[in-house]
Amino acid sequence: MAHDQELFDCSICLYLLEDPVTTACGHSFCMKCINSFWDTRNNRRGTYSCPQCRQTFSTRPVLKRSTVLSHLLEEHKRTTDQHAASDGDNFAAPEDVPCDACTERKQKASMFCLVCLASFCETHLQPHFEVPPLKKHDLIQASARVKESICDRHHKLLEIFCRTDQQFLCLMCAVDEHKGHDTVAVSAAKCEMQRQLEKTERDIADRVLVSERNIAELKDAADSIRDAAWQACDDFERQSLEYISVYTRFVKRKCSEMREKVGEAEKAGVDRTTSRLRKLQREVFELRRRQNKVQQLSQTDNPVQFLLGFQALGDIPAFTDSHETFDLTEFVAAQKDEMKNMCDKERNELLFNSGEIMLKKPRLHEEIPSRMKLLRRYTQVKVDPCTVAACLCLSETKTEISWSGSVQAQPDHADRFTHFYQALGEKGLEGDAYWEVEWDGGIVEVAASYKSIKRKGSGKECCFGHNDQSWKLICSPSGCTFWHNNLHKGQIAPVRSRRVGVRLDYDAGTLGFYSVTPPDRLTLLHQVQTAFTEPLYPGFAVHLGATLRVCKL
Repeated sequence: MAHDQELFDCSICLYLLEDPVTTACGHSFCMKCINSFWDTRNNRRGTYSCPQCRQTFSTRPVLKRSTVLSHLLEEHKRTTDQHAASDGDNFAAPEDVPCDACTERKQKASMFCLVCLASFCETHLQPHFEVPPLKKHDLIQASARVKESICDRHHKLLEIFCRTDQQFLCLMCAVDEHKGHDTVAVSAAKCEMQRQLEKTERDIADRVLVSERNIAELKDAADSIRDAAWQACDDFERQSLEYISVYTRFVKRKCSEMREKVGEAEKAGVDRTTSRLRKLQREVFELRRRQNKVQQLSQTDNPVQFLLGFQALGDIPAFTDSHETFDLTEFVAAQKDEMKNMCDKERNELLFNSGEIMLKKPRLHEEIPSRMKLLRRYTQVKVDPCTVAACLCLSETKTEISWSGSVQAQPDHADRFTHFYQALGEKGLEGDAYWEVEWDGGIVEVAASYKSIKRKGSGKECCFGHNDQSWKLICSPSGCTFWHNNLHKGQIAPVRSRRVGVRLDYDAGTLGFYSVTPPDRLTLLHQVQTAFTEPLYPGFAVHLGATLRVCKL
């Protein structure tokens, strides 16, 4: 290729011929180069010579373009460009691994020999495929980081991992500086670390799962807080309107009573006045009749008749005025004072009891039973291990559940809750039953559920209190909330005790939740009245940082 290149070079400019011409001696030059040569050197002596062979010409040769040479030159350029393009694809760029066997321009290395400890291009790699001893060499893909597998000190392959010093070694290092250390082949070390990596990956996945569940729970808790806040506002507004309605009805009733009293007083006064008026009218009539007789007698001239008439006239009937009067204005003022006093008294009573009115809960017809009475039907409840969620820890006694923060190694079971941190008791309950639980830490749930509740998935059908198959009381440091069929009753009581009692009267269809405070005081938190269709299983749920224990009495 280099020899062919020289055939097409101009001997004057030493570059590829451009517009080639050929002299009579057979040598070729660039037309521009030969004309310039003859113009500057040979014209002074009147002779012209070939710059390459020095043959002289008596006259300046007439130069003509060589058509055949121009055609060959174009073919040569095209062939050269193709070879250059082909070779350029194999040259090593700065980011490539160069071939260690190339002496001139480095080609890209494709493979690395673990025995020769060198990188080879496709050309220099051929002996490893053809020479029998070289065929036994192990080849790997060439990369910029393959040098990291070579010992800097002994220039040997790193084949051993030292567990003692946590370093990679060659055979020379293993028998020298690290003699007696705990060493293993790098392939075995890789397998060990691969298992650790897989375990780390599983742990990370479990932590991500737990964190996502915590995020979902915190979002649900935030929604519950918002719902409880709005529910409290609605309850306050409703109860305030009830208070206003009660007070308004009271005022209207008092106004009606006052109208009745005023009407009665009015009627009595009018009757008395009418009776007195009639009496006075009769007296006036009698006086006018006597007045006429007196006037007639005064006009009698006969003395005898006058005296007889005067004697017959007799004395004027006495008129007695009792001066009895009825002051209506005074009566109405007295009634107004009485009504004002009664309204003030009623208002003060309502305001005094307003706190209880705002927090008033529906009263049940039956009285709260004593704890001693309930303890006679106490049922010892144990947790079914096959239902405990993977993120919860169950004690050996099967009476204590705590939050673990990581997925526990538990066998798969059809009864196990897979998403919610829940568990069920071992036995279903019917008839009369009572049990108590204690809790510490964050949030726990005390529940009762049918066994038919779903276990797999994150839907409402699997969560206590969010379906028609379960009832739950959420206990937290801020208060208690009751849930059933995805409906909740806002905060029903502040937390005064961390012990909760659950009473079941299956036949009566009642399920009650009680706060238990020393020594034996029960406070009803909420009671359900329904018709149970299946045996009820005690339910438990434990959230972040909490622990729940079934009490043993």
